Amino acid sequence: MPAHDPAEALRARAQPIPLDAPTREQFAARMNGLASMQMMGARLDLADPAVVRIGLAEVGEQHLGGLGTRAINGAVIAGLFDLALGVAGTVQFGGQRAGTVELSIKLMRPAFEAPIEVLSVALKRSPHLAFTEAELYAEGRLCAVASGIVAVASSQPQGETFW
Repeated sequence: MPAHDPAEALRARAQPIPLDAPTREQFAARMNGLASMQMMGARLDLADPAVVRIGLAEVGEQHLGGLGTRAINGAVIAGLFDLALGVAGTVQFGGQRAGTVELSIKLMRPAFEAPIEVLSVALKRSPHLAFTEAELYAEGRLCAVASGIVAVASSQPQGETFW
């Protein structure tokens, strides 16, 4: 029996990423070069034309919660979801500034060990909003799900940004 691909169900509901493969690769390289990505140990993969993948190859002490277990801290999980949902939405808007404006997370079981993988897609978009969904897997087991809204930033004449 072939292995189950967790991205398959998400891909079936996804809006395609409206960037060609070289542009997706450049976007991922730029994101992966950010200090915050390197400090977290996360890696963005946009090879799939519909599914955003965030990987965490190793779980370090900085990723752990404070309850005396080896479970990954909820703040780390929230950060991974924000990254995945934000990218899934942002790539829908062709270079416009955009960011996560709503994030809802459901923790289903503790995530203990690497590899950690977050898969995310844009389900629907309008000219200024993208509705996104993500799943977090630890050692291939579904541990948490999230949904979010990503909005294009607009600027006031005075330069003040609002969503």
